[in-house]
Amino acid sequence: MSELRTRDVVEADLPAILAIRARSFGPLASGGDAWWQRVSAETLDGRMIAVVDESDTVLGAGRIRPYEQAWGGRHLRMGGVAGVYVEPSARGRGVATTLTRALITRMGELGDVVSCLFPTTPSLYRRSGYEIGGVQTRTTYAGHLLRELGTSRRGTDREAATTGLRPARPDDAQRLQDVAREAGTRHGVSGPMLQSVATLRGTLERDELNAYVVDGGHVLYDLSGDALTVEELVATTPEAAATLWGVVGSGTAAVPTVHTYLDPRDPVALVVGGLPSTEVQQVPWMGRVIDFAAAFGARGFAPQVSVEVDLVVSDPEAASNTGRWALTVGGGRGTARRIDEAVVRADGVGVPGDGIASTRHDDGSVLRVEARGLSALWCGWSVSRLRQAGLASGGTLDGDAALDAAFACQPYITEYF
Repeated sequence: MSELRTRDVVEADLPAILAIRARSFGPLASGGDAWWQRVSAETLDGRMIAVVDESDTVLGAGRIRPYEQAWGGRHLRMGGVAGVYVEPSARGRGVATTLTRALITRMGELGDVVSCLFPTTPSLYRRSGYEIGGVQTRTTYAGHLLRELGTSRRGTDREAATTGLRPARPDDAQRLQDVAREAGTRHGVSGPMLQSVATLRGTLERDELNAYVVDGGHVLYDLSGDALTVEELVATTPEAAATLWGVVGSGTAAVPTVHTYLDPRDPVALVVGGLPSTEVQQVPWMGRVIDFAAAFGARGFAPQVSVEVDLVVSDPEAASNTGRWALTVGGGRGTARRIDEAVVRADGVGVPGDGIASTRHDDGSVLRVEARGLSALWCGWSVSRLRQAGLASGGTLDGDAALDAAFACQPYITEYF
């Protein structure tokens, strides 16, 4: 078996990688060339890694897309793993595992503290510490319900309700991001990805979506085929929401169906005059903690939660996560401090800590998780469910309750990447 190694992808590798993609998933669809050029340019500078053999032949590649992701209403640096392609004739040789571990290492070097991906092979990513974090939900409404919503919620003063309504321009990109960031913070959401200003500007320049702004919000939607698809609708006031849904509703005169990729608990569900269709589609995504201390310190927490609890982590692929941690949450912020000299794993292997001596004896009263368990805990899975899945051991009921309170969330993603 030839020796595998990893290296950064360079521009000369792109044709070979695109050929592997075609052999793995089929050729690019119409218009895909422009997309391929954009994502390649975005990730060539250290965010695309190849696995090669001793002759430097590319056997697989994957990219890390740079995102911000909300956790507890605060936005963290997130590496979105995508475009993982393995040459079919090289499968079964450890190419994908080698690649995934290299991507995790690189994300740590780049400062990405968490990671997400949409898995084609969950078992592969579970071996590297990823676990199911949530879903991307597409909810379908009858078009007339949204037309009625826009009419009924605007009230009698139509002019006041539609203040500032106009098509979005490329120079509105910063405004769109600011509104989305503020909404994520206000609602304390977990999971949504914040699009960069450059990405939003590119979308508006290329007229990829219908885009409108109003005082206090914006909407991005696609009107093609037999359905209208809302990609993003953010509103800071009921009046802004009514105006924007009115814009969406006006587009349904040509199509009977509206798909929405929104927070499953978006307020529209509380005010629309009917239930969504039974046609609800959900696509699972997986998450991973890359740098536990940095991620925990940057994450938002419910202001009412006050927690002090220890947690033992074993994570071979992200060694900085390994150790015994003292977690403290208060006033909406958290700190994770590693307190051990060495943690003995369940298999008896000692894992070095950071040299900070612990005065706490690990007698089994502290919860133990490996990378998958940590990732699931981060994404709001309760400790009792982790135990049932075999992803946690040790601990106490009080400790379980403290961890559940700290990490409580309902993560979702609206965008597919």
